[in-house]
Amino acid sequence: MKTNATKWLAVILCICLVMGLAAGCNREGSGGNNSSNNGTPSGGGNNSGSGSGNSSGNEDLDYVELKMWLVGDKPEGFDDVYAEVNKILKEKVNATVKVDWLSWADEGTNYPLLFSGGDDFDMIFTASSWGHFEQTVGLGGFLALEPEFIQKYAPDVWAVEPEAAWTQATIDGNIYMLPANFIEVTPDVVAIRGDLMKKYGFDDIASYDQLLDFYKACADDGIYGNSVGSSSVIWLWAESNGLRYVSGAPDAGVLIQYYANDPNNLELDYLLDDPKFTQFCYDMKELADAGCWPSDVLSTTQDRQDGLLSGRGASMVWNHMTCQIYANQANAEHPDWDINIYNIMPEQKYAATKYINGGIGINAASKNPERALMVYNLFATDQDIQDLTQLGIKGVNWEETDDGRYQIIEGKAYNTSNNWGWRNLNIMRTEYQANPSAVDTKVNELAQYFLDNVKPDHPLDNFAFDTTSVSTQFAAVEAAMGTYFDPLINGLVDDVDTTLAQFRSALESAGIQDLLTELQRQVDEFVAK
Repeated sequence: MKTNATKWLAVILCICLVMGLAAGCNREGSGGNNSSNNGTPSGGGNNSGSGSGNSSGNEDLDYVELKMWLVGDKPEGFDDVYAEVNKILKEKVNATVKVDWLSWADEGTNYPLLFSGGDDFDMIFTASSWGHFEQTVGLGGFLALEPEFIQKYAPDVWAVEPEAAWTQATIDGNIYMLPANFIEVTPDVVAIRGDLMKKYGFDDIASYDQLLDFYKACADDGIYGNSVGSSSVIWLWAESNGLRYVSGAPDAGVLIQYYANDPNNLELDYLLDDPKFTQFCYDMKELADAGCWPSDVLSTTQDRQDGLLSGRGASMVWNHMTCQIYANQANAEHPDWDINIYNIMPEQKYAATKYINGGIGINAASKNPERALMVYNLFATDQDIQDLTQLGIKGVNWEETDDGRYQIIEGKAYNTSNNWGWRNLNIMRTEYQANPSAVDTKVNELAQYFLDNVKPDHPLDNFAFDTTSVSTQFAAVEAAMGTYFDPLINGLVDDVDTTLAQFRSALESAGIQDLLTELQRQVDEFVAK
């Protein structure tokens, strides 16, 4: 977890970043003026799915190795998969990609340091709100992409992306992300051990309150209900109350939310003014005191699934697809656990993700922005690269069925990680399940249920906070959150009311009112338009 010292280091570095990147961001937003010898693709066309726009003219391109950062943990077999990806890139655009990883344990701190520290790279995964998109734009870290520049170097991507995707990727009139052509309905669900549910008298867990009762029952028996604490439970709490995070607000948007299920309600919900959040903090302290998660949870390096797979925890919270992967894995190793997936908010309407829930940003300091777009064009529209990064190596990890679906080779699944930035629904394959597990059946039912109950659009669903004018206050607010927020929501404080008062005071000193005023101004302007 982030220490206070680390948070304030981030504040200083972020301020330096604003100053240090100013010169780099003064160049043309097209990105075309950065180099003179990278060549221009002589081919073109809008044949989505082929990636053909960059396949000709390779003889005019000097070889380059691009560096790309991904968020998450490097999966087994990744190097073999990307060796095949690089063969395709080398053949079509005379480039290869070297990938480095920001692990879940430290990406929150280290992501901004890549920019402030002057790391030499070209591309990086980004996402609205939770994946540092708005904050990095505000600090000048991403290259502004003119439509003509995208059309020239990534013509297939330009053709396949809906207009809404480019609108969502636009801040202050400029496009700053290459968004994935991918949306989905993925509310948080809970993977829970059925043997423990039966032991403690639960036939079903279908509400937030029932989940907390289950956690307490586990603790009474010496088992952690959730081994990584409430950092994921707070998402369930928000969704259960019809709240959605404001894109670009501090700490992945968690501090300021809106009532997403009511399109007519434009009120912003500042957590420290919300009595429901105060009650949440009381509840979390009760759970922590009962032993529902480890007392050292703030310093854990565990991922959400680790406790469930090891038997240390009775549940994990994530979207239904990720829970499906780990529930099936745990059940294969421990069939008596009888893990399945539970929706604790069946009465809610569900939000479809934005196109900018995953994408790729081009580093404003990249020496090869043109080639980066050419490579991204292939990642997002070439069928072979889509298959490799989604499924692994054909014949090793999966086989193609007669109808074009994929079937995993038993025991050889490629545990995909962070291909989210270039997913393309037009060409992604669906799985053929010869013998679906109980988890598979439940997940398929839930996926359809979520699709059938999508919430109405809200004016703020496509809003993104531009923090440029309050970047210093923003960094200071996040530093204050690092000191108070995680201990508070995990119940690891002596007194909730005292800590809330200290938290409020720290946020006031950091400049939260300036931030709230600017956010409200932008919201009013956005809604008026």
